[in-house]
Amino acid sequence: MRVLYSVVTVLTGTTLASAQLTFNITQALQPGNLQKYKCLNNDRLAAEMPECIRQCQADGDGCAVDGFAYHCVNCNVYSDLIEPCAFPPSLGGYGTFILAELGIARPIVSNMCNFFSVTLYAAYAGCPQPLSKRKTDEIVVNEPTITTT
Repeated sequence: MRVLYSVVTVLTGTTLASAQLTFNITQALQPGNLQKYKCLNNDRLAAEMPECIRQCQADGDGCAVDGFAYHCVNCNVYSDLIEPCAFPPSLGGYGTFILAELGIARPIVSNMCNFFSVTLYAAYAGCPQPLSKRKTDEIVVNEPTITTT
């Protein structure tokens, strides 16, 4: 799963040196998004992603594996962990990920992380999976945030 956040970092212009949460409230709150991301887990997300990304999704960063709010706000740490697994040697990794697949993954991850950066755990209300709310809150409180509408 960590590759998803590398995709966001590499393709959305967010630099690893600049750890700030950036999100668009209007886009995140579009009709249907809450239902789309309700109780999101790795199996549902992996079904939308290119095959090469799925092999890296099981790698964790010490938090609940299905807690996408945490993974999205913790993308800088996740990126450092996943890039070697997902990226091909030409990009410094040992994986089979190609740029065409980055293009497929980018909008999926970008929209998902924008949603979870805005709503945090709203889509997990009443869901069975364990989450890392305290760790997420600690990151959010200590990060500069940019909000656009």
